Amino acid sequence: MNKDYRNMVIVFIGYFFSSLFSNTLSPFITTIKNNYNVSSNTIAILPSVVYFASFGMSILGARLMQKIGLKKGLRTGFCLTILASLIIIISKSFYVLLFGYFISGLAIGMMSLFSSTILSILPVKYQKFSFANACFGLGGILILPIDRLILKNEIKFNYTYIIHILCMCFLLMLVRKMDIQSSSNSKHHVKVSFDIIKNPLVMFFSIAIFFYVGAEISTTNWTGGFLEKCYGVTKEEVPNILSGFWILFTIGRSIGDKLLEKIGQLKFLAISPAISIMGIIIILTGTNKIQALAGLAIIGISIALMYPALQGYLIQHVGKENVYSASAIIMIFNYLGATFLTYIIGFAGGINIKYVFIIQIMFYVYIALVSVRYLTFKTKNVR
Repeated sequence: MNKDYRNMVIVFIGYFFSSLFSNTLSPFITTIKNNYNVSSNTIAILPSVVYFASFGMSILGARLMQKIGLKKGLRTGFCLTILASLIIIISKSFYVLLFGYFISGLAIGMMSLFSSTILSILPVKYQKFSFANACFGLGGILILPIDRLILKNEIKFNYTYIIHILCMCFLLMLVRKMDIQSSSNSKHHVKVSFDIIKNPLVMFFSIAIFFYVGAEISTTNWTGGFLEKCYGVTKEEVPNILSGFWILFTIGRSIGDKLLEKIGQLKFLAISPAISIMGIIIILTGTNKIQALAGLAIIGISIALMYPALQGYLIQHVGKENVYSASAIIMIFNYLGATFLTYIIGFAGGINIKYVFIIQIMFYVYIALVSVRYLTFKTKNVR
């Protein structure tokens, strides 16, 4: 098997298993609250701790990249996942559990950074960012029935993490087969510098990633509450609707690389935000469930490829010596958006839930404007 192709496939498998791990927490929030007898305010800290740890690791990991290398860094991420899982399994107090989830955040940040960087240094034809993100989305879909099965059979939620330990052990064996050196083109010195953010292309597209992540996570976090409040959708119906959204979203990403190659990343990014805004307008002005579902479907399909398009364009338009730095910046702005924008948008949603979608319109306008700017005017690549 071609070494680059094998590396790509292993990265895809890593995306899938890391998604199973990172998406396990959400369905268990209520269970953890009841099992550990903590208040609503206390339990709200848990997701924030994970995001904050991932954000911190995206910065620290970028510095470690030069010293430990991509292969060892990826293995470290898998080992941290095993450690976090063990702590969660044996935890008897909430604060031990909280520490376990903090370690899990470090693991997620480490795996995301090193996996995306490995994909970024492969030849362009193997840089299937859309399919990699589809693998991540598939993990998010499949973990939901697993978690429901755990809850339905009254099995301790902690035991779910035994699955993740086994998955990570399997990944550790797979990583041994990776040949990073041949993919990275050794004539280019590995250097990670945050000075790359001074380049206008990197800065504008990093901010676009920051806004996109905030929009995507706030959509998934707040759509259920919005549908209940504004359309009378029952709590029982919400999970099925959100599952439908994620299925459309993942299908879009699974076929996205071919589409982006055909029409171009910038053209897609110039058009798709307008379609997303149209979906938001339908949701905000609709009067029945059919309109709400149609609007949500439009949003799901149109935003599916935004992140892979932003990621791919940025990686492919910096010099080869700057790929590591660009990959690190992407992850930093990714987790920066997840950590801070979701809180800000959530605060606005607490005032008026419609503000969640109105704020997203501004984010999509920015993405479209930046894309049109670089589609219209020629810019110099970072060299």
